Amino acid sequence: MGANISDIALIKKKNIATEARISIGTLRSVEAAKMVCHECDLLIDVPALGIREKAFCPRCNYLLASNHPHAHAFVLAFSACALLFLLLAITFPFLGFSASGQERTVSLVQSITILVTEKLPSLGLVVFASIIFIPAMFLVAMIYVMTAVGRQRSLPGTPAVLRSALLMLPWSMAEIFLIGILVSFIKISSIADVSLGLSFWSYVLFTFCMSVAVLHLDRREIWQRVKSLDHV
Repeated sequence: MGANISDIALIKKKNIATEARISIGTLRSVEAAKMVCHECDLLIDVPALGIREKAFCPRCNYLLASNHPHAHAFVLAFSACALLFLLLAITFPFLGFSASGQERTVSLVQSITILVTEKLPSLGLVVFASIIFIPAMFLVAMIYVMTAVGRQRSLPGTPAVLRSALLMLPWSMAEIFLIGILVSFIKISSIADVSLGLSFWSYVLFTFCMSVAVLHLDRREIWQRVKSLDHV
């Protein structure tokens, strides 16, 4: 169902504690684009946003778009850091266990291969894809796209790479995996001595950096920037 005159995005400035609907005259004077709210499926006219402005759905108040200053630089930097920490996380020991005089260390990759040896290859594949492969591909894609945006020159396949990255993002479960590890750590610590390896802390930093990169990624803005590269 399309938006009428009243279905114009609600704009909020971060440095001003007020909200106002964009008037018809204002909407005509700025570049507007139609967006569909992910929560209520309302088709909304969203005007171009100023620095630190956010657009909210007038029906359900869902955040539609935001304009962070130097967003592409933040996404590029934190994506590169997250990818580095992920590489470190799959290299070193993840957890160490000690009980009854026996010690054992488990790496992040070993936690996946154990599922395969226990005749659960499909589960192992899902875990590998959701906590390592998909996040890594998303980060590589973001570095590629943001490099093109920063240079203001389109690289081969930039729109396709961005589209693929945005499709992969909902399937990244790194933060869910980390929460599960912390819950398991509380339970296991009652029956054994558990030590956190360098890989664990690297994965924590990877999750943090990736979350910050995603937080600064505005789909509407990045698509506009990528489309404008073809006209530079």
